[in-house]
Amino acid sequence: MFATTPLEHTAVTIVLHYISPSIQSLPQHLVASQLAFRQSMLKLTPDDPAYIFWPSSDDQHVIDALESFQQRPIDDIPLDFDIRYTADDSLFAHVRLTPDDPKGLRLIFQWEDGIWKDGDSGESTLDSYWDSYGGPAPDHEGEAVEFERETTGSYWDLYNSVQGSGDSVIPSPVPEKQQQDPLIPFSYADMHPTTDPIESLSDRLEALSRRTLPSDDDTTTVVSVNGTSTNGILESEVALKESLRGVWKLWKSTRGTPAPNDKELFLSMVQEVLAEL
Repeated sequence: MFATTPLEHTAVTIVLHYISPSIQSLPQHLVASQLAFRQSMLKLTPDDPAYIFWPSSDDQHVIDALESFQQRPIDDIPLDFDIRYTADDSLFAHVRLTPDDPKGLRLIFQWEDGIWKDGDSGESTLDSYWDSYGGPAPDHEGEAVEFERETTGSYWDLYNSVQGSGDSVIPSPVPEKQQQDPLIPFSYADMHPTTDPIESLSDRLEALSRRTLPSDDDTTTVVSVNGTSTNGILESEVALKESLRGVWKLWKSTRGTPAPNDKELFLSMVQEVLAEL
């Protein structure tokens, strides 16, 4: 979107002061950045006509138009210039200095940094551009306002096509939902399986069997039986009884509700184990 002001005739007159009756060095603040870059890179000087225009297939025609304009008396230059506007990446103002001369000089100004700057020069009969604007000179201020209005309308048309209407009554389309991965059902029991009581008991028995029994070097405890000292009950027998007692308690804890014949059942299983040895 271009926010501009119409090209004033005084701005055109200032540039004319530097190109007629001879080309002088233009102040940098009056030269468009691209033209200034070309002047610097090619080391162009004011004595070269290419100092104020870009090369084209009609270079000689432009030079002839410039020389013809420089030869005109200052009083013969009209004060009411014919100005037309075009837009590409930038906004341009085309000034036909001699409307009565079809091969006259045309200055091209470029809108840059908030002001109009000299950007190029050409011949008035560059193409059928001027013929398409036949008739009296238009209201330049009205042209600039209309151009900005059309540009603004195009901007909001594009905005509405992408973002939706700015009217709160017309909501923007709901964004499409993205594809989500399917859910895999599972239960608490799947994540936390119940431990098998038989396996738990086996693990505990295996842990008890790994306990270290007293070595032969340990001092044997002397137990008095019927008033006499004896080594009849060895430490290993005491350990065996403790192990059996522990196995009994573990097995009973897995039974849940105790039964009257628990001891008989446990004893029978011990006997079966011994019989299998």
